[in-house]
Amino acid sequence: MKKSADQPFEKQWAVPLISPEELLALPGEKALELILESPRPVTLVQSLAEEDLFWLVREIGHEDALPVLALASNDQWQFLFDLELWTKDRLEIKSVNRWVDLLLKADPDRFLIWGLSKNIELIDLYLFKNIDLRIREEDESPSDFDDDYFSLDGLFYIRINHKKYDQTIGQLLERLAQHDLEKFHQVLLELAGVLPAEVEENIYRLRNVRLSEKGFLPFEEAMGIYQYLDPQTLLEKEPYLPKVTQEPQLHQSIPVSTSLLIQDQGLFYISLKRTKDARILERLQMEFAEMCNQISSADGLVVRDKESLVDIVRKACGYLSIGLEKVTGGDPNRAALLLEEYPLHHIFRVGYGTALKLLWKTQRWFKENWFVRQAFGLSFWEDDWKAMLECLLRKRPLYYTGFSEDAPCREFRSLEEITHCQKALDQIINLDELLSLLFAQTPVAHQVQAYHPVTYKNLLLTSWAIDHLGLQDKILSLSVEELKAFFGDLWGEEAGPHRVDTRMKQDLLDWLQMRSGQAIDDILGRTGKTFDRLLGELEKEYGSVSLEDVDPRYVRHFLVRP
Repeated sequence: MKKSADQPFEKQWAVPLISPEELLALPGEKALELILESPRPVTLVQSLAEEDLFWLVREIGHEDALPVLALASNDQWQFLFDLELWTKDRLEIKSVNRWVDLLLKADPDRFLIWGLSKNIELIDLYLFKNIDLRIREEDESPSDFDDDYFSLDGLFYIRINHKKYDQTIGQLLERLAQHDLEKFHQVLLELAGVLPAEVEENIYRLRNVRLSEKGFLPFEEAMGIYQYLDPQTLLEKEPYLPKVTQEPQLHQSIPVSTSLLIQDQGLFYISLKRTKDARILERLQMEFAEMCNQISSADGLVVRDKESLVDIVRKACGYLSIGLEKVTGGDPNRAALLLEEYPLHHIFRVGYGTALKLLWKTQRWFKENWFVRQAFGLSFWEDDWKAMLECLLRKRPLYYTGFSEDAPCREFRSLEEITHCQKALDQIINLDELLSLLFAQTPVAHQVQAYHPVTYKNLLLTSWAIDHLGLQDKILSLSVEELKAFFGDLWGEEAGPHRVDTRMKQDLLDWLQMRSGQAIDDILGRTGKTFDRLLGELEKEYGSVSLEDVDPRYVRHFLVRP
């Protein structure tokens, strides 16, 4: 080995190799610098799992990563091709051109050998779609061909159909002719027999076989990650321990890029920290990466940026934490043992199953609820409950954040969030049932002449106010004077800020009991918290407003006529 110009031979080998975890945690520019300064850069790059190289190249930037691509193995190249060249089941010729250009720049001789031996169908299809080919006859001269045609051997004349691919295709053909003129002729002659649809389908099939080993399953198979799995069924399955005791395959690098993104401090993260066996950790790391790939396949996502990968990792961590908590009751030690005994995708399915049960309960209720029979929309339930129902009723149920985060809906991350939505849904279901009893004999008009549309809040409070004031309930609205009269009774004689008079709380319960036919204890047990919150809102919204200053335009809790 030659001595480096920058440092002595001994110092080169004294520098320790950086681990994949350390390398991938660095900014792209710094990672590239360390690779190039490494005493064994080829070993360092080729020791990376193919998924990790993919993210490293993206972090560095494709053009800047040419030295890394030159050091990468053929298998790593193939993985990059498999991920980068396709959009769903369609081959992107623009992406093919880009990656042919990159690898020709990185290592042209190796690319030609590898491309013609392992990806000849892809090269043929790329050329077939982008060039016109003519063979010069004996009675033709070069001047008989248009200026757009060129020849590298005086026999085959080629025209590149798209100027944006001119440089890459020209370089590919020129290097191929220089490398092996006979192979150059063979490739061009074979273009006449290319059946593009058939060739593309075959390339796609082989690509899927390779990616399936990494967890990128076909959509129908990948959807298995979302199949419901009951916690008891999981525990009845055969433990995973026999596989854990096996020695890991020496040729298989463990992907670390997904594991590095686990920043969630949920039960899954805590349990991982308690797992000390290196072989178990390697197995979990491999399974976690494959599971993230399966989730992206099931969601139909092409994950090509770190933000999208972070979302996938959070989703995986969230449902793993929920699954572990569902089975172990939140005990980290038991959860750590569960990780050792069962595959991660089974634990994920248990976690996701809790969200599915919430979705199924919501869907069952929607088939028989009162507000749908009355043809009200989700806006009937006001902003928070409306948004929560919208999140739950997605194709895959989501958690409503209350606009406390960037998006109102996101994946569930804890059993506490599942429980929170469950309790809110129970409140809605119980209130809907009560409404069906309150208005069993009285149809509710959708279009009421009032400042605000009908919601469950102003429907209940206005109906109560009409009964309390002894008004005709044929008109579901109040005049401004009637509203002020009701507020006068509601607050009692206390000075502001006003609180709902105790007698009025009893009046509300008496009205609910009389109209619904339900016992007061049942009403309080099923909807008491909802009415407590509703009366609390009245105090907060209007308790500091004098009766003279009440403006019906801003009173959304009652239906007030203009």
